[in-house]
Formats: sequence, C-alpha cells, structure tokens
Amino acid sequence: MELEDIVTLDQLAVALDQLRLDRGFSLRDLAAAARNLPPQGGRQRTLPSATASDVIHARSVPKQETVVTWLATCGVLGEEAQRPWLQTLDRIMNSHQQRPPGAIRVRDARPRMLGVHAAIQVGQLTGDSPAEPGERELPPYVPRDFDSDLRTKITLAGQQGGFVLVTGDSSVGKTRALFEAVRAVLPDWWLLHPGAADVLREFSRHPAGRTVVWLDELQDYLDFHEGVPAGDVRGMIEAGVVLVATCWPSERTKRVALPAAGESDSYTNDRRLLSLADVLTVPDTLSTYEHRRAEVLARADPRIRAALDTPDAGFTQVMAAGPELIRRWEHAPDYAKAVFTAALDARRVGAHAPLTRDYLEAAVPGYLTNRQQATPPPRWLDDALAYATELLHGATAAVVPVAAGMGTITGYRVADYLHQHALRVRRSEHLPDIAWNALISHHHPDDTDRLADIARRRGRDREALTLYQRLIDDGDLLVAEPLASLLAERGDAGALCRLADNGDHHAASQLAGLLAGQGNVDALRQRADNGDDGAPSGWFVCWPSEATSSSCGTLPGKATTAPPTG
Repeated sequence: MELEDIVTLDQLAVALDQLRLDRGFSLRDLAAAARNLPPQGGRQRTLPSATASDVIHARSVPKQETVVTWLATCGVLGEEAQRPWLQTLDRIMNSHQQRPPGAIRVRDARPRMLGVHAAIQVGQLTGDSPAEPGERELPPYVPRDFDSDLRTKITLAGQQGGFVLVTGDSSVGKTRALFEAVRAVLPDWWLLHPGAADVLREFSRHPAGRTVVWLDELQDYLDFHEGVPAGDVRGMIEAGVVLVATCWPSERTKRVALPAAGESDSYTNDRRLLSLADVLTVPDTLSTYEHRRAEVLARADPRIRAALDTPDAGFTQVMAAGPELIRRWEHAPDYAKAVFTAALDARRVGAHAPLTRDYLEAAVPGYLTNRQQATPPPRWLDDALAYATELLHGATAAVVPVAAGMGTITGYRVADYLHQHALRVRRSEHLPDIAWNALISHHHPDDTDRLADIARRRGRDREALTLYQRLIDDGDLLVAEPLASLLAERGDAGALCRLADNGDHHAASQLAGLLAGQGNVDALRQRADNGDDGAPSGWFVCWPSEATSSSCGTLPGKATTAPPTG
C-alpha cells in the first residue's frame, strides 16, 4: 500500500512493521540499533521493546519522535525521505477533524480550479492534430530556485498559523509554484477556496485549524467596500489557519504605500492586512538553473519544448499563451478590437465584475469611427465575441465567458495577462464619454464605489457624482464624505445644502467651509440660527477676530457685527 493511501492506525502499523522486517530486525534488535543512532536535540534516542510492540500492534498513535527514531533505525534517513511518513502520521492523528463547509483535502485539489493557467497545446501550436485525450492537463512542474524558501514559509505557517503571499506579474508561474508547495507540505490539510470576500469573512467567524485558505489574486477579495478586515485575518492565523495568496507587485505596492500629505487613505485596512504576510516574489524569467531543469523535462513533454523554443517571450508566459493574447488584440478585426478595448478600459477604471453583453453593446460605439458605427455587419457583436473568446493554443482566451449556470453566460472577463499589458500601453488614454455612460448604466453594484473613486481621480466629476449618489441612495453612508468633498470642490452650495438639510454632517461641514471661503456670512448666520451644527465652525473661520483677521483677509459680504455667542 502506498503511504498516501494509508488512513488508519492499523495500516500505519503494518507499514512500519514491514520496514522492520525488511531489515531483519527483532524488537530487541530494533532497540539496540536505536541506541546506536547519533543523539537528536542533545538526547540519546531510544526505542524500547514495549514501545515498539505498541507500534506494531496499533495500540495507540505513536509520537512523532518515536516514528522518526523508527525510520532512522530502519534506514529511512533525511527530512525528504521521512516527510511522507510524518505526513501519514499527521493525517491519522487528525483524521477526526471536522471539515469546514466547502473544503476539500489539499491532495484532492485541482490546480486549474485554483487559478493555475492552462498550458498551451502543442498540436494546435504547431499546426498538427490536437493533443491526445490522455495528455495531462498540466505539464510537469519545472522546479524553481525559490521553491525551498516558499516551502519553508508554508511549513512555518503550518506550525503556528500564518499568511504567505506570492507576488509576481501575470503568467510568471506564481500560482503553480504556490500550488505545488502547498501540496508538498500540507497535503492532508483541508483547503478552502472562498468564492468571494463574504465567504471568507463567514469562515473567519469560526475558523478551523489545519485549513489552508486559498486566495489566488488577493486584490479580488480586497476591492470591495467592506473588503476583508485585517482583524479577521489575524484571528484566522491565531486559530492555526494558513492563508496563501498571490497578487501583482503593483497591487501590493499601492496598498502598502502611505498616502501623500493631505490625501485620504483608502488602503488603511489593506496595509494592516498585508503587514501580516510573509512575502515571496517570483521573477519574470527563468534562471540558468531553472532553464536547465526545463530542458530535462522537455525531453518528455513537447509543451515545455515549444515554450523553450520561443525566444521572443518568457517561458512561463508562452506556456500560458500570454504573447498570443496581445497579438489577438492588436490584430483583431475592427469590431472585435473595439470589444477588446472597451472591456480592457472598463477593467482599467475599476469594473472587476464580469462585463455584461449590454455594457459591451453600449460602449463599443465609442471605439469606432462614424462610418463603422453607421455600417456595422448584421451580427457584429456576436462575431466580435466569438473572435474574442476563442481559445488560443488550448490555453486561454483573451476574453473569457463567465457562466451563470449550464449554457448561460452572465458576462465576460479579460485575461489577466492582457489586462496587465493594457495597463501599460493605455495608462494615459481617456475613456470615451460613451464608455463612461455605458459603465454607469451597466456595471455590477460591487464595482460602484471603485468606479466612483476612479472617475473622481480622472476628473470625471459628473460620472463620479452620479455613482456616489447611487451609493447614497442604496444606503451606503460611507461615501457621504467623498461626495461632499467633491461637491465642495465644484462649489456646488445648492447640492451641499440639500444633503445637509437631510442630516448629512459631512455635507454640512463642507458647506460651512464653502460659505466661509466665499465670505457669505448671511448664509452662515441663517444656517446657524436654523440649528446647523456645521455652520458655527464656518462662521468663525471667516470672522475677523483680532487673533485671525490678519490671516483671513478681506472677504466680500463680511458682517460687521459680532458673531453669535453660545
């Protein structure tokens, strides 16, 4: 029986006893051989006959120290050789542990379901017949130079709980490396892959130890108004949970950087959360030693051979068809290219949820000429989507359909590799007005807050105001402050007044400051008399007392009587 198939104490006892019999040892011989082993941790190792008898008769679960001594006595030496035995012991010791809802064993996890990119198919790549049905879903793993560091981090996290974050650009192999490391170190732990931030928050209320929480693309769990509180992550770590995640370096950098003086800090929670992580960065290219390992594996897997033989792009990027995604966009027919660009721009300004067909239909005209808008083919959108969603070399598509059930498409996502490329080449490009209007009408509610903030930063005040107001209408009072600030920047006293009259203290404060800056003391006095708590502060800002008159300057319409007391 293979070690990975052992699930009971009786089976472990048989396997350990077979090691003894293979060496030709009696129980007395075993005890004598143990005494001849070098000391461990400063202590002489022993394996009394009574203890050995308990092991082979499965009377109780042996201690780890006993199993390590047994293995060494029987010639199983070194950490690598002993690890499968100790993992088997660990599995038996913890077989009673309750399974968290939705979790599976790490050893049973499918890498593609966890975000590992599909690999190119060499038949399609070279123009030959498609890959054989029996060909493995993923090629053999090319060992990376950082594997030992990554596995050490996960081992330490497994001993006391922890958070391991792997950063690197899209398609550099970070998710595959993380999957291989977790499977090697914690194969018998439960693995939970939350579909959304709310699922993670629910698990954090009753965290179960010996659970790996898989958070591929960490930003997807943070880019919501509530996000994942840093306190929840700290609680899971204290409960013995191991959190593992990936993210792009740019996503981590913007969240850990302190805001400039005077700017609002929208990443306070994320900064605290990321401070809990043990970070490892994956380089963009293979090292010399990694390349040599790939050459060896290429003898048995033509996909690895094909990626190594493509000199104009990185090995891991080619394996995931990354460069082909860019070519697909750049050389697309006009209407398909407009679909690509509309989808990429929407993602660029904060639309992370799947984009609907209605959005694409409404936004695409903004990327076409007048003639193209006037004379579209009869099935222009269907044909463009068919082109955009076609699998490239069997690996991925530039635009990926997202299912809402069997045979039903709820929307479309752009491939990460293509999105990251678009961030660079279209960073300074403005979205057409048509595209912004389409986003306002056809975006997912989870994206509203993010779209509003980005619209404001890009000077799209009208769109930002519309989106902020929508959040207010939906009961999200946390955006009252940025909404009031934007209205004040625009000098819109009327809108601020309406919000202040409805009890918005942020609007009242901004209105007072605005009126004070305008020197409109009459309006300030009237609001103060009507019980506006924000008005008195604005009144004194503009009142020329002896202490402040030199700094206030002369304001039009300034009152000449003393301000109200009390």
